[in-house]
Amino acid sequence: MKDLIPFYQPKENIIEKSKDCYIYDSEGKRFIDFEAGVWCANVGHNNERLINVMEKQIKDCIHHGYNFRNQFSEQLANKLHEKIGFDGGQSVFLSSGSEAVNLAAAISRHLTDKGKILKIDNSFLSAYGYGQISKENNHKVDIQYNSIDSISMIDFDEVAGFILETGGASVDVVKFPDKEFVQNLIAEARKHETLIIVDEVTTGFGRTGKWFGFMHYDVNPDIVVTAKGLGNGYPISGVSISSDIAKKLHEKPLTYLQSHINDPLGCAISLEVINIIDDENLIEKSRTTGEYFKNRLEFLKEKHPDKIYDVRGRGMILALEFSKQINGNLINKELFDRGIVVGFKLNVIRLLPPLTIKNSDIDELIEAIDEILVNTNNF
Repeated sequence: MKDLIPFYQPKENIIEKSKDCYIYDSEGKRFIDFEAGVWCANVGHNNERLINVMEKQIKDCIHHGYNFRNQFSEQLANKLHEKIGFDGGQSVFLSSGSEAVNLAAAISRHLTDKGKILKIDNSFLSAYGYGQISKENNHKVDIQYNSIDSISMIDFDEVAGFILETGGASVDVVKFPDKEFVQNLIAEARKHETLIIVDEVTTGFGRTGKWFGFMHYDVNPDIVVTAKGLGNGYPISGVSISSDIAKKLHEKPLTYLQSHINDPLGCAISLEVINIIDDENLIEKSRTTGEYFKNRLEFLKEKHPDKIYDVRGRGMILALEFSKQINGNLINKELFDRGIVVGFKLNVIRLLPPLTIKNSDIDELIEAIDEILVNTNNF
């Protein structure tokens, strides 16, 4: 790591290969990956169908400039619109979630001639730009999580777009806004012609037990942002707009270009991701396995009520929050030593495994946490 800028601190283990829900280090040790990389590998690491698509497309065409179309970007857009419910919509494909969020925000600012971007205060939208968590970000307006009373305090005449994250894993670690709060907030935004943008970077492609997280809220968005699971680990993101927004952009064009816009390789991969989810019924699997997973976590909470404060989950995005007196980081480290990879923040274990995770893998995690809580006193 001495030649790398230390933006994060990995363990000493060097990865050798990954497959489905498992990662293998250079010593041959197997790890169950309950993070799906960084919440990306929804159809499993190194999925064989994706490898086949990659191998073929790499030989044909990886990238092209602005003078050509490619069939995969157009097919992917059509397929996404079908899943989102954007009949007559349009899409563009970029490289990262942060980039896509910022483009969606730029579209809302351009079409409304308003400058502010509204988000719920425990949402993470972007590593930079309009959604960045920074005191220097003058574009961002926060509203208090689940506070209906706070809605009246927002000046929507200044707000170009409300970006809704329906189950983020970054800031407040897997919390889902109340449906009533979201619907009231959107209703008020609509009165002021504020565009509704849903951020599906983390919650998309079956992660919540539906194709997209916003589908739990009876929301009709103007713009949908996708990434992570879209490429299953390959760096691709998408911005999809409704037919109404497409019409407005046609009447008031916005110039936006970057080097890897609509690249055929990324689009071919993403198209196959959607096909795999359909063919293997992974939306239903996310829902049913997620219910099993949450029930097993609830079992731990019932067995250790003084040590576990809360269990949260929707589909295959879950969290186990320890009580304040428990040093959850020690448990996190012990799990890693046992060959189990989880996320950890704010004394919460974060669980977003591939949708292909087996009940036996879940049981291994539950048994490990149970054994650690029973036998370890060094909290």
